[in-house]
Amino acid sequence: MNVILDPLTSALRPALANLAQFYQYDFSEIENGIVNLAGRFTYLDLGDLENRLDEPGADAWLFRVTDTEWGQETLAGFAIAVPAPEHLGAREIDEFFVMRRYRRLGIGRASADAILRATPGPWVVQGTRHNTGARDFWKRVIAGIDTAEHLTEHETPEVVYPAWTLQFTIS
Repeated sequence: MNVILDPLTSALRPALANLAQFYQYDFSEIENGIVNLAGRFTYLDLGDLENRLDEPGADAWLFRVTDTEWGQETLAGFAIAVPAPEHLGAREIDEFFVMRRYRRLGIGRASADAILRATPGPWVVQGTRHNTGARDFWKRVIAGIDTAEHLTEHETPEVVYPAWTLQFTIS
């Protein structure tokens, strides 16, 4: 399945906020998230996204595919990258999501690969210790990029939630 990365525009921000609800729903299995009394997850709601994406150096993309079964274009996921203040000069994949229907079809890998290759330099990817699938995914993505080097991996127990961190450079 061919994936197109659409850079996020202000007109597409509501679509990202809608996809973030599915992201948080999936993530609630790992980190016990809850919804508010309106039935919505509040992390990455439109207000949170507006603040985050207006920060200098923040970028986001929607993953668009043509669903062959339905014969139409649709959104399959998103990514947000931000400067990593704890890692001087590095960028961080802050959020990354592929909808369940489109997992294991190469969409996530193609999207991650395109994002990393488009911005050479130091990168950081972090995830909660319980999200072992994400850690394995990112290690495969990084290993598949021929210009990736200096991969280090470590645990970061001092953050809000116990996490793993992958640091690497794309040349």
